[in-house]
Amino acid sequence: MSGERRDMTDVLADVAGERILLCAERGVYWHARRMLLVADPHFGKAASFRALGVRVPRGTTIGTLGRLDALIARLAPARVVFLGDFLHAREGRNAETFAALAAWRASHPSIEMQLVRGNHDRRAGDPPNEVGIECVDGPIEDGPFALAHHPRDVPGSYVLAGHVHPCVVLLGAARQRERLPCFHFGDSVGVLPSFGDFTGCAEIEPAERDQVWVVAEGHVVRVTRPIR
Repeated sequence: MSGERRDMTDVLADVAGERILLCAERGVYWHARRMLLVADPHFGKAASFRALGVRVPRGTTIGTLGRLDALIARLAPARVVFLGDFLHAREGRNAETFAALAAWRASHPSIEMQLVRGNHDRRAGDPPNEVGIECVDGPIEDGPFALAHHPRDVPGSYVLAGHVHPCVVLLGAARQRERLPCFHFGDSVGVLPSFGDFTGCAEIEPAERDQVWVVAEGHVVRVTRPIR
């Protein structure tokens, strides 16, 4: 690991017969394909709120892109696939957001990038051509996986998806409750946490056989007894 990540840990997990890396930045790296998967960045969400007159912080797009840069620098993927909701809303389509995205994309010219369209993308529209991301309707079937936005069964494939922004509630020693984003793997569908910095999360109810890995203070940790 690089120097700036000495206090962070990722975890290797076996999913559908493949070894994938669950990253503390809330992405997944599939070693066999040199593929980085991120779900639900929701670029332009803060701008969408500001366009509607709601005061929210600036800089969320730059912060999200900074975490993507850190992952790319560390893992050197050949391909990045966004599992839906690249853009948040049509109100967030502005020159500032697209200039930041285009400059970021231009700094990674050798990496193939795809977006599996999500429900927000259908309302917001595809990013402009200068952002340089291929936009497709999912699922994309690759090896044992189907790469999708909605976590629905695909016969014959294990689905990796987004959309839910999953989190669980853990109970601490002093009875405090913490809501933490998580990776959630069921029998046939795995859901990644939201990658965006301004997206919130939804509590899930894992089945007994499911695997849940929370992201907490830069660490990925498996939990066996989430509070539901």
